[in-house]
Amino acid sequence: MSATTAADLDGAWIVQKASGAGLEKAAGLRFDFDGGTLYGSSPCRSFTTTFGPGLENLMLSPFQIGGGLCDEETMIAEREFLEQMRLVNRMEVTGDGELVMYNFKEPLLWARRLEE
Repeated sequence: MSATTAADLDGAWIVQKASGAGLEKAAGLRFDFDGGTLYGSSPCRSFTTTFGPGLENLMLSPFQIGGGLCDEETMIAEREFLEQMRLVNRMEVTGDGELVMYNFKEPLLWARRLEE
């Protein structure tokens, strides 16, 4: 498969797993990519960030986090998830359509496109 472009990411994705974060309490984490902006939503909060310049060596801009509060376990899971997001410096869509986010060579997050 050719290199992943920002246009390949556009649309909604559901997070399947995150390295170092137990997502059982934060099921339903979602990404929406739109033209270089990443919107995220979870059971308690949402976030927005931009990314660039490329997908092979990118930097997520500071996160804008909004939303409310949940029970302590869910808030901890979301915090662990956001900590992993801050480490992401590369993204690719694999041949089978899975979005993988990396910190250098280490995969951190896996997501599947939301079927509408």
